[in-house]
Amino acid sequence: MHPTQSTIQVIGTGTGRTGSTTLHEALSILGFKTYHLKEIFVGGKQRSSELDFWFDAFATNCSHPEGVRGIFDKGGYTATVHAINFPCHDALLFDMYPQAKVIHTERASAELWHDSVSNAICKAAADSWSGRIMGLIFPLYRKFKSFTPLLIGRAIFGVYGPIENITPQYCREHKEQMIDFYNAHNARIRNIVPAERLLIISNHKEGWKPICNFLGVPIPDVPFPHVNKRGDMLKNVIAIMGKYENFRPVVKFLLLLVVLLPFLAVLGRLAKKSRKSKVE
Repeated sequence: MHPTQSTIQVIGTGTGRTGSTTLHEALSILGFKTYHLKEIFVGGKQRSSELDFWFDAFATNCSHPEGVRGIFDKGGYTATVHAINFPCHDALLFDMYPQAKVIHTERASAELWHDSVSNAICKAAADSWSGRIMGLIFPLYRKFKSFTPLLIGRAIFGVYGPIENITPQYCREHKEQMIDFYNAHNARIRNIVPAERLLIISNHKEGWKPICNFLGVPIPDVPFPHVNKRGDMLKNVIAIMGKYENFRPVVKFLLLLVVLLPFLAVLGRLAKKSRKSKVE
């Protein structure tokens, strides 16, 4: 396999919180130009039209799959791994790229996956004052937030439509639905993808070896990346955005929040304590 060939050679089919971001980083290190949702985010206004395509793909079950090929061809991508591909999986796997290798990421158990999603994705999707401020300042952020209910509905709950007002509590209350979909999706990939095209990875425990052997590429002389751990989501977003000049104002804003929030929280507690003592 030649990472520099300008066609999709690797397709990741795992849903969120299964190691897809780690897979993105690993494939990038191996030389594959790898498509991921964050590619749109860091691309700024000039790539916001791609999100319009994905809005339509999720709403119509990928009724115009040629649009996917257009995105990949224009960007010179040779791999794609994010759950944003969900409505177009069948077209990608069998119609457009039938020779592509498939890497399916999973967690060690459905229970661990549900816990991770509830405390990371569902928490990040919940309404917050900081998110509202970001939306007021950055139009692309607002657009991403409006896309999130569609993405979560399809790739986390298995429904063909948006799920609004996501919170960790909502996800905990719908645990059975989420796990049923997660298990069904994993089983379906195993059933529809020929064994010779498919690699199943659980938690990336074995590092480089299974991926490199499967793709027929040398093992690189660098540590295997383990990214997007539950507590690192904000840190990773800031690090990614900081690489791109058009998002450096966003990074400065987020860093300012990180510095000021503990200080403001202390002031709030002191003010509350002062008011209480005056009343007494």
